[in-house]
This record gives sequence, C-alpha cells and structure tokens, in this order.
Amino acid sequence: MLPRLKAKNLLLILLLSFTGWLTGAAQQSLSLYQAVGTGLKNNYSIIIQQNHAQVASNNNTYGNAGFLPLVNLSGTQNNTFTSTHQEMFNGTVKDIDNARNRSLNTGVQLSWTLFDGLSMFANKDMLEILEGTGRTEVRVAMENTVSAIILNYFGVIQQQKLIAVMQDALNLSRERRNITRAKIDLGAGSEMQLLQATVDMNTDSINLIREMSALKQTMADLNRLMALDPLDTFILTDSITLSGPLLYDDLLARALRQNNELLIARNNLNISSFELKDARSQRYPRLNFNAGYTYNQINSETGFAEYSHSLGPSLGVSLSYPIFDGLNVNRTVQNAKLSINTNEYLVKDTELTIANDLYKIYTDYLTQLEIVQIERINQDVARKNLEVAFEKYRLGTINDIDLREIQKKYIDAQYQLLLSQFLAKKAETDLLRISGELSKMLDGK
Repeated sequence: MLPRLKAKNLLLILLLSFTGWLTGAAQQSLSLYQAVGTGLKNNYSIIIQQNHAQVASNNNTYGNAGFLPLVNLSGTQNNTFTSTHQEMFNGTVKDIDNARNRSLNTGVQLSWTLFDGLSMFANKDMLEILEGTGRTEVRVAMENTVSAIILNYFGVIQQQKLIAVMQDALNLSRERRNITRAKIDLGAGSEMQLLQATVDMNTDSINLIREMSALKQTMADLNRLMALDPLDTFILTDSITLSGPLLYDDLLARALRQNNELLIARNNLNISSFELKDARSQRYPRLNFNAGYTYNQINSETGFAEYSHSLGPSLGVSLSYPIFDGLNVNRTVQNAKLSINTNEYLVKDTELTIANDLYKIYTDYLTQLEIVQIERINQDVARKNLEVAFEKYRLGTINDIDLREIQKKYIDAQYQLLLSQFLAKKAETDLLRISGELSKMLDGK
C-alpha cells in the first residue's frame, strides 16, 4: 500500500501546484480585447517595424528627392615658411630666411539643380510609395501579431477545457479503482482487475500532467506575443465563439482590394515604374544654378605684394548633356523595364496565391463548422453512454475492458469537439486576415 500512497500524494501535489499556478498566482483577468491591446502596444516585432516605417517617413522629403539647393560654407587657411636667395640683374642680392606667407580663403556656395530630366519628381513619388509601404508593413506585423494572439488565447481556453475533461476521466478511473477494491474486500473482485484499474488511473494522471505542461507552454507563448514575462498568468474571460457564416465571394473581393501583402506587391510595381522614369531622365540635359560669395586674403613676406585681399559674389549656370556614356543609360532602362515586367507577374502571382489560400481556408472553415455540429451531438451521446456504462459497472453487468473503451470514446469525443471548435476559429481568423478585415478590426471599424 505504501507505493500506491506515494503515487496518490504526488498526483495531489501536482494538481494543487497547477491550481495555484492557474488561479492563486493569477488574480488578474484577461479578455481577448485586453490581450490584443497589450500585444499591439508591447510586441517587439511591431515596434521594430514601426521604426522601419518611421525611417521611410523621415526619408520622404523634398531635400532627399533633390528639389532643394545645397549650401556649403567653406574656409581654408594656409601658412608657409620659406627661405629665399635672389640675385637681381642690377647686381642686388637679397636673402630672406623663414619668410612667412599666409593665405585665407572663405566663402559660401550654393548649388541648385533646376532641371535633371524630371528625376527629382520620380524620386519624390518613389519616396511617397516607400513611406506608404512602410505603413502597410506595420499593419502586416500587427495583423500577424493579432492573429497569433487570438489563436494562442483560444488555445489556452481549449487546453483548460481539455484539462477539465481529463480531470473528470481521472476521477472516474479513481472511482473505478475504488469500486474494484471494494469488490475485493467483499470477495467478489480480483487482484488483476485492481491492477488494471490502477494502470488506467495512472495513465489518465500522466495525460493530465502532460496537458498541464502544454497549457503552461501555450500561456508562455501568449505572454511572449504580449511582451510579458513567461511566468505571468491570467484568468481568461472569453470563450471560443464564431462570428457567423462568412461568404466566400465577399471575402475574395475584399482580399483582392485590401489584402496588405497584395498592396505591398502593387506598391513595388509602382516603384518599378518610377525607377524607369528615373533611368530615362539620364538621357536629358541637366541645368544647375550656382551662386556664392568668397573672401580671399594673402599676407606675404616675399614677392611683389605684402598684403592683398578680394571679396565678392559669383553667379552662374552650368549645363551638361550626356552624349555617350558607354550605353549605360540604355542598360539601366532595359533593366527597369524588366523590373516592371517582373513585378507585374509578382502581383498576378500574389493575387493567385491569395485566391488559392482563401479558397482552401474557406473550404476548411465550412468543413470545421459542419464537424462542430456533429461533434456536439457525438459528445452528448458519448457522455450519456459513459453514464449508463458506469452505472452498469457498479452493478457488475459490464467488464473493465468495455468500461475503459467507453471512457476513451468519451474523452475522444470531448477532445474532437474542442479541436474542431479551435480549428474553425483558426480558419475564421485566417479568413479575416487574408481578406484584410483584421486590419479594419484594428481601426475599430
């Protein structure tokens, strides 16, 4: 009896430990809305993508596109020390040791490109699109985070319900063992039945412990998405509910109009068209306006002038026209055209991929909805069958093998119902994400 008592105490300790982890250590409740809000605020992948988007926004300026002039302030001072020996035609000899010569040059220069073949306009349009792409990529990161939070949140709920089912199964197995032991005390049972009942009870205990461990891991994944400590625990207040029947044609139309991955592909196509404009601009002349104001000063201990200075403004224009550059412009234009062609096919491929993924997920969605209805009926039947079987077992009209088989079917029915509900919710979430509706949920629309 001692080994059996130790096993029972060990299981009791584990159950009490799990109960404390789930309820005692977690006084704070957590709704799905709160989990999503926390993830959108704290998730590191979103913050990183927001930084990338801010860089794209910072780059979208007229100065970066080439519209604004460049103004530079420069200053140079040179000092030289020379020793000279001079013999004049009139016979005069002049020797100077370590003569100092100093020159000072300062000025302000302005350079402004007035015409560059419209390259600056193409660059500004590209910067606009890149900024928009940055915002779209942030929304992709937000969608992925929200989708993952939803699935992990309901994954925790699914595992909690499954743990309750396994706890019921363990209680039944324990009661079955107690009944068998009572029969032995009355001389009506066998030691083999008791051993088998003990093995089945221990198996149910192991399954329960494993599911508890899986629950902790899923909760840790949920915390990671919210950028919280993996040891943080919460009482989840929402349940798995489906939004209602979704229509395929409506989802497909929305996906082809507002799917973020498709929007990024279309932005890349637009960028390629502006890259072609920029490449063609290299064939046109360039007109620059130049202006400046300079000051020069010279101090010399040798030569004809001891001191001189000059100052004044300067104005001018410069025009350059490429005549031949080794056919590099033609090569750049051809590559830009190929880039446009490539991105056109990428857009078509993205559209086809979205339609294909949407169709497969929608098919799975409808399948899971049907399965949920059947599994609910199956669960009710399995529960009633187990109740009847256990009463028969008490009366001795059914053996251990048949009871155990009915018990397994009940557990399987409960598990399949929970799994089908979770898979239906997963398919629904994926449909909302692909169709772009998850982004509208982020905006509160």
